[in-house]
Amino acid sequence: MNLPLALPWASLPDSLDTLGSLAAQLQSAITAAVSHPIRAIAAVVLTITLLQIIADLIKRALKAGLTFVLKLPLALSQWLWRRATMTPPTEEEVQISQLMARLDALRQEQDQVVAEIKSLLALPKAVSTDLATSDTIDSSAKANAQAMPTVATAKSQADFN
Repeated sequence: MNLPLALPWASLPDSLDTLGSLAAQLQSAITAAVSHPIRAIAAVVLTITLLQIIADLIKRALKAGLTFVLKLPLALSQWLWRRATMTPPTEEEVQISQLMARLDALRQEQDQVVAEIKSLLALPKAVSTDLATSDTIDSSAKANAQAMPTVATAKSQADFN
């Protein structure tokens, strides 16, 4: 008999045969536990552990759900209060925020340009270090060459006087 408003468990068999088969399964489980006590203890410990884990998960879910439900009115009222008390930005404030955004973009571009300049200036320093040693040698040779005529000129002027 299938009633439209029947309870879901109304179709389950409710006979003595079902209870008898359940008792037979329970009796075979007890017989197996008595004949293998180590396995029975391990099964009991495992079952207790699984039940504790499931109970802990249910506890955490209930706690999180209740916390959310209890905090929701407060958060909603704070959001509504901020929304109600917030004044729309004036045209001057909008313009200031746009100018600040432009300044920020320009600052970032300036930082990029400075980084590029530094990288370009760092390359010649490595090359100029190599050239500096040869320039030092060349400049000392030039200084000696320039000093010679000066000494010669000084001698010739001394001779002239």
